[in-house]
Amino acid sequence: MSSNKNLEVVILSRDESKVTKLKGLLSKYYSLNVAFVCRNSAEAIEYLNNHRSTIFFLDLAFSEVLHDIKKPPFIVGLCDTVNTKRVKLFLKMGFFEVFYSPYTESELNSIMGKILNILGTYNKLDQKLLQRVEEESVAYNSDEQNLKSVFIMGTRNEESVRVVFDDVLYMKKVGNQVCVYCENNVKKYFRSNLKMFQAKFPRAQFQKINRSVVVNMDKVTGLIKNRVMIKGDIYFILSRTFKKSFKEKLPK
Repeated sequence: MSSNKNLEVVILSRDESKVTKLKGLLSKYYSLNVAFVCRNSAEAIEYLNNHRSTIFFLDLAFSEVLHDIKKPPFIVGLCDTVNTKRVKLFLKMGFFEVFYSPYTESELNSIMGKILNILGTYNKLDQKLLQRVEEESVAYNSDEQNLKSVFIMGTRNEESVRVVFDDVLYMKKVGNQVCVYCENNVKKYFRSNLKMFQAKFPRAQFQKINRSVVVNMDKVTGLIKNRVMIKGDIYFILSRTFKKSFKEKLPK
């Protein structure tokens, strides 16, 4: 895997407009270098078997090429339509992610954030690239008490985002999603169940108070009977199931 300033990117597609758009989006990443654009399988096999590349953008129409190449660490499929069964098959074949039409900048940022995060964690890259990794994703820290934020990776067309703990007032189950309510009336929705989502946050700071709500204890202003008061004159009912654990975390 490359550790140079520029991470080598290869694209395989015969669609000129798709290639042009992708190259334009990738040009915004200082750390990437589009080294070669292949128009057919033969060109891809020849190039990838003789050069070390980091990221391979592969039009799914050419998926058979995977049997004949030295696979780069990150293979991203270019897909014009969303077909869940087909995508699952490609992921089993070794694709890292799938980039869907209309190939938006936000979706590419999500994919690149994951890739740069992995590279920054497991490889000794130059300082400028590490800085880019930090901007695109999140710095890892094994000490939970020192963590200031969490990087939530998006799925499908959902954008990956960083959630800063101190910005969160509370999180609430809304259908099959979790809505994170932040300062300044900012709301962020994530497709997850509340229990799994809460596990991403520091246990000492975030407390479940009923079946649908988790509060940031740093934003709790008081407990009036069975009402948990939150900054901004917000309150939720505290269920008996979580009453003991909630009171243990209240400031003495």
